[in-house]
Amino acid sequence: MTAARLPDFLVIGAYKCGTTTLQHVLRQHPGLFLPSRKEPNFFAFEGMASGSHPAAAGSVRDLRQYEALFDGATATARVGEVSPAYLANPASAGRIHARIPGAQLIAILRHPVERAYSDFLMYVRDGLEPHTDFGRALDEQEERQAAGLPTGHYVSTGMYGRQLEPFVEVFGADHVHVALMEDLAADQTSVLQGICRFLGVDDGFAPEREDALNVSGVPSGRVSKTALKVRHRAAPLLKPFVPVRAKHAVDRVLQRGLQRPTLPAEQRNRLLEVYRPDVERLEWLLDRQLPDWKR
Repeated sequence: MTAARLPDFLVIGAYKCGTTTLQHVLRQHPGLFLPSRKEPNFFAFEGMASGSHPAAAGSVRDLRQYEALFDGATATARVGEVSPAYLANPASAGRIHARIPGAQLIAILRHPVERAYSDFLMYVRDGLEPHTDFGRALDEQEERQAAGLPTGHYVSTGMYGRQLEPFVEVFGADHVHVALMEDLAADQTSVLQGICRFLGVDDGFAPEREDALNVSGVPSGRVSKTALKVRHRAAPLLKPFVPVRAKHAVDRVLQRGLQRPTLPAEQRNRLLEVYRPDVERLEWLLDRQLPDWKR
């Protein structure tokens, strides 16, 4: 019998930073194997009860089921998976290191204010956010977190410096590769070449150009709102039966009915001040200045 396969690399996050698009692109590389299932979240929720966290029920929490995700990999392929829950979960770094001490980790990050607002618009899109006023949702963040609501993490999920530091400490900076979503949008080829070199696979790979997937926004009308709500509720049930390409095609059609309101300056400035110390912490970790993230 051959030993069960575990990943060589993990895309650890962050949420609403282009991980869906990145997974779709990396799955096209002939030297890589990623399962079609995104966000198994094993190292975030291993062994946990389904009701212990909003995302636990839909995650892979059993080791054998997790290993089965990689059964189709060839012996020479570099194996990985994409789970943004890892970066947001403080226990993940230790759990990953315990099972895969040599894992390579990839984080893709985005301006934290833009990420928070995109997260809010996603929950509005899916009919799970009770307010259309982002400021009111921000006022309720502590209360929502205490209640265990998924809509209580708009701000905290963007604290990349605090979240990334344990991974750097446990694995070492040479095992953590950080890319920016802004760079991915501006020059996908260069960002992918950097990731391929980090993973030790051919960096001359040229994937099909992909539009952004899992786009956030506010439905433009009643029909769009109803269709998006039905899609959100049906997605978990249809996931095992609907091919990924078909799902993406449907999502692209539905995304045409979305509008993205401008983030009010007052709320933007409010969050810039909240994030400033953590952005400076991230700059120190990356040895890279991020001036655009401070304005």
